[in-house]
Amino acid sequence: MKKHCKSVLLILFVLFLSIYMTGCSYGYGDGVGDDYHGEYPDLYSVAIHSLLGSRGYYVSEAPASSEIKVIETDDYGRTLFYYYENLIVSTHSLLISQKAEDGYVYFYPDYNFISADENKFSDEEIEELKEKNDWNKELDEEKCVKVEIVRAKSKGPMDEEVVYRRYRSYLGDDARSRGNPIVYIVSDDYGRAIYTGFGKHSKLIVMLFNPDGTYDDSTGTMDLTSFVAYQDQLKAFKDRNHWNQPLT
Repeated sequence: MKKHCKSVLLILFVLFLSIYMTGCSYGYGDGVGDDYHGEYPDLYSVAIHSLLGSRGYYVSEAPASSEIKVIETDDYGRTLFYYYENLIVSTHSLLISQKAEDGYVYFYPDYNFISADENKFSDEEIEELKEKNDWNKELDEEKCVKVEIVRAKSKGPMDEEVVYRRYRSYLGDDARSRGNPIVYIVSDDYGRAIYTGFGKHSKLIVMLFNPDGTYDDSTGTMDLTSFVAYQDQLKAFKDRNHWNQPLT
């Protein structure tokens, strides 16, 4: 009887340890529910490379595919769509994709989306978004960036431990010790990469790395000041760090 009780306790301990270690992972996705199974992988790819903090799946106790709804298309193939994955950052978003072709999707950087705490956008906001993205005008590929069409969020090109050390060094006591606090967002044409890090007390930082994993101490990290209207702040951050400019 005692031997049987010890076996049961051992099994329970192993299960508990497994769950605990999963919760303490410092990785960029737990592999459960983080694939997109919907019919718009091109639009999904635009969203996960545009919205800060985006994980690429519906965040809940049982992760599922992000919610994507096509709102409108223009005469040149652009798509206005709604994206939702239950995050505190860019909780509800409208985005515009320019086109999808040969395994890639094209969009304008920085101003291809608007976000809000609720799924409510005024006509004026939508028209301004369309105007910034040349709605119903001929496509201008020179203004676009492109990313590969995928169905799962990439972990990014940087070594995970390098990214985590920087996250912990910058946030100190505000760094989370459990969960998956760090999320890769996007890379430029020269190998620079942007990651976001969720801290305690609804804090979010943005980190930019050079291709070799180094970064600028004075300009390479910023605290996000708004969770829904950060387009100007993000563009200025990229400009300070020579985003999409040749390496020197």
